[in-house]
Amino acid sequence: MFKLKHLFVALPLTATLVGCGPEDLQDEQSGQGLEPQSELGTIAEELDYSHGDNWTAPAPASPLGSTTGRVCFLTRIQGRFDSASDSVHVFTSGGSWYVGGSGGTSARAGCAKLPAGETFGGERSWSAGQRLPTELGTTTGRVCFLSRVGGAFNSAADWVRVYQSGGTWYLFGDSQSGTGHARARCVSVPASGGDRGWNQTQSYPTHLGTRSGRSCALSYMTGQFDSMSESISIVSDTGSWYLRGTSAHWGVGGRAQCF
Repeated sequence: MFKLKHLFVALPLTATLVGCGPEDLQDEQSGQGLEPQSELGTIAEELDYSHGDNWTAPAPASPLGSTTGRVCFLTRIQGRFDSASDSVHVFTSGGSWYVGGSGGTSARAGCAKLPAGETFGGERSWSAGQRLPTELGTTTGRVCFLSRVGGAFNSAADWVRVYQSGGTWYLFGDSQSGTGHARARCVSVPASGGDRGWNQTQSYPTHLGTRSGRSCALSYMTGQFDSMSESISIVSDTGSWYLRGTSAHWGVGGRAQCF
């Protein structure tokens, strides 16, 4: 079974989220030679989990395989997030998926197969100082999740989340240092229920349901990420998905969305 580190002081995991009006939508861009993605396709069946890979700084981004018929997403975020330059990212470049980042961080990505001829949506962004959440589109037949997280995470007051409100997906957050930022991606496939959370006051992982015919992606991150002792991750055990984490500091938690 899983062995988790325990926290001595309980801190709140969630914040009150309110869906607001539309924000400017941004296509995928970065200094790593990324290409804007096509418009969101329609996926008529579930996304079966295929495989992923790990990345740890300062290594080059890890290749995850072709973008053709596949979508990739964050399944583990770990490490030191102390400044605007610290980040993890699942992205596309030259027709391939990659997982990478910067600073003293580490990540794992999972990938899912898409039905023949289908595709995925481009990234959309939120950054500290943005007073309204970024609108990601309708919840009908669509699932959204984190694709990039960066900036300083020094307390439970620092967070980013993809969530649903009033029939719309949103990306929002809060950053006490003013350096936090995130990106999200969506695919057209029904969610397997709402997202589920884990926080470091728990002595057990959160059960996300069966693995068969389903994939799960991270949708929320919060807390003091100050070293490789801090992490949130989705793992598989005895045919089920679980969300767990570790922390030597305060307020670490996460949520995952399955589809």
